[in-house]
Amino acid sequence: MDRLIQLRDFHRQDPGNDLIVIDLVDALLAHGLLDEAESTLDSVPTALRERPDFLFRTGRCELARGRFAVAADALVACLEAGADSVAVRHDLAFALLGAGRLDAAERVLASVLPRSPDEPAIALLHARLLQHRQQYEAAAAVAGAVVQNHPRHAEAWGLLAMLYLDLAQVADARDAAQHALSIDAAQSDALTTLGTLGLWSHDAQSAYQSFAQVLATQPEAGRALAGAGEALMLNGDVPAAHAFLSRATDRMSQHIGTWHALAWCDLLLGNPAQAYAHFSKALDLDRNFGESHGGIALVHALNGHADDARNDIKRALRLDPQSRNARYAQSLLWSAEGRDREAAAMVDGILAEAGMDTTRRPVDFIQQLQARLRPAGRA
Repeated sequence: MDRLIQLRDFHRQDPGNDLIVIDLVDALLAHGLLDEAESTLDSVPTALRERPDFLFRTGRCELARGRFAVAADALVACLEAGADSVAVRHDLAFALLGAGRLDAAERVLASVLPRSPDEPAIALLHARLLQHRQQYEAAAAVAGAVVQNHPRHAEAWGLLAMLYLDLAQVADARDAAQHALSIDAAQSDALTTLGTLGLWSHDAQSAYQSFAQVLATQPEAGRALAGAGEALMLNGDVPAAHAFLSRATDRMSQHIGTWHALAWCDLLLGNPAQAYAHFSKALDLDRNFGESHGGIALVHALNGHADDARNDIKRALRLDPQSRNARYAQSLLWSAEGRDREAAAMVDGILAEAGMDTTRRPVDFIQQLQARLRPAGRA
């Protein structure tokens, strides 16, 4: 921090010194002072901001904000201006990965991976790319090698925790997350892992606290936004959950589960048209995902469109015999036929499978949901 104070003083005395500006921005980013780093960059003349060394810092600021497409543009401009380095290519590959351009990220990463096989940052980016490809075991092997060679590398432990989570190795995920946090109490992947484990155990309060810690420093982190929204849903604060999940879908538009969670918020807020639109977004991502068809069936059932609901229930159960949304839809059809006992038993079965205490479910859960949506028009 003494160095940062010194650089600020130098900058006040000589604001036009480009080398001081660069050193100051780097120090600010290292301390997580993103607003000040951006304002410092904004204060320099346009001609300076178009130089490769300034474009590189601009890209890093945009990466920290989670504005991946903008970051990628700045870093491509940096390369085109002749600043070709492992650091620039690493950040560009990271930006492309964050923007969902996996093939482009893989091409950029392939250009530096052979040159820096033992560089932790490059190896961990490789692991993240494998994770996005759903090659979890391969990704865990790469992250595990980094941990073995760099046992105090907090990010490596945090990423390994998330990969163990993807592999459903709960105990290993928790251990790796706690190890990461013992090195860096703000390690975002570790906090996201613990938040997800909190959701899985229906501990809404601890889950939300973990995700909130991530969002304090990374306000656009998609998984943390989605996790916070799901925690708020568990806690019964549906309007706040909807706000978080809506932001999460902006960040993770390819994640089916987040569209489903947002659609359920819409249902609980009495807005079936929006629920239908959001289940349809999920269906557009994968026409063979049973739960999305089940969600469409659920909206049809709530709107009293029994024939449409039955058709979508059949599609959903053919693709996924355990589809919860389809079974919720079936329970609503039974309720409409006066078969309330069977409908309630169906709902209790779904909640029991999810590990939830069915004794705490309102007896008239189905009727309450219907009552909220009864005045609504067609989806």
